Amino acid sequence: MDLYESFSLYEKYLKFEKNLTPNTIRSYQKDLLHLLKFYKEKKISDTSQLNLGIFREYLKALDGKNYSNRTIIRKYSSFINYFRFLENNSLVDSQLSQSISVPKKRHRFYSYLSVSEMEKLFETMKPEDDSGIRDRAIIELIYSTGARISEIEDLKVYNIDILKNEALVTGKGRKQRIVYLNYEALSWLDKYLKIRANFSFSKDKGYVKDEHLFLNRFGTRLSSRSIRAIVKKNIKRAGINKNVSVHSLRHSFATHLLQEGAGIREIQELLGHENVSTTQIYSHLNIKKLKKDYKKFHPRAK
Repeated sequence: MDLYESFSLYEKYLKFEKNLTPNTIRSYQKDLLHLLKFYKEKKISDTSQLNLGIFREYLKALDGKNYSNRTIIRKYSSFINYFRFLENNSLVDSQLSQSISVPKKRHRFYSYLSVSEMEKLFETMKPEDDSGIRDRAIIELIYSTGARISEIEDLKVYNIDILKNEALVTGKGRKQRIVYLNYEALSWLDKYLKIRANFSFSKDKGYVKDEHLFLNRFGTRLSSRSIRAIVKKNIKRAGINKNVSVHSLRHSFATHLLQEGAGIREIQELLGHENVSTTQIYSHLNIKKLKKDYKKFHPRAK
């Protein structure tokens, strides 16, 4: 079968059978299109021509790209799952997926903001227009819920329950969970919802109907890229000199819960982690507080 035809079939498989989120599918698409471009340059156009030798050439080319360990592991996962799909459908002769060894995951410490830094961030966010109110609502919501950027991007208006202080988010594998809204998040969401209609009107298109909670100036869904830019802009404005991302706010949420006494299992549930091992990274993040508590409470540490 033609390689690009097999790729098209695989896309449908990911969407309709695996039921993956649009963001996850986009990651697979990006990784695999890069691989198919390499095959095209090598004059390989059919799945029957695929073999381990050519694929290893591609992996060698990847080594010079200086990708992070996390990105490389994701790419390997994309390739293995694609090859497995081809094998299960008898579209390739060799068992490529079984011959690929995934690199070991290197654990890293995540950046996060302290409680005082979060307070400083919010103190400098004094909205003067509709966009400012929206941006404050976004950051308050992330810090209140610990939601992923993709979950914030995909939120619909009807996913917010102001009366119950809750929001329904859709995470990885389209698994849904309830997250909770604190007073500040509720307050700013309420302010935003009152002016949200201002984003729904475009001079060019008139009224634009889009059910996503956060909208851009064209009345359509605010993208992950735009949310990242909003967070980066406000972190810089607050004078916080840290390499902080949207994901750092999620880490801040989890770290602060841990510091206040929440258990790992509870934090796992709130973050939507499938395995508790993923959540245990926050035990390492909290080592500074553990040392402080040790010195404070141990009778021989004073």
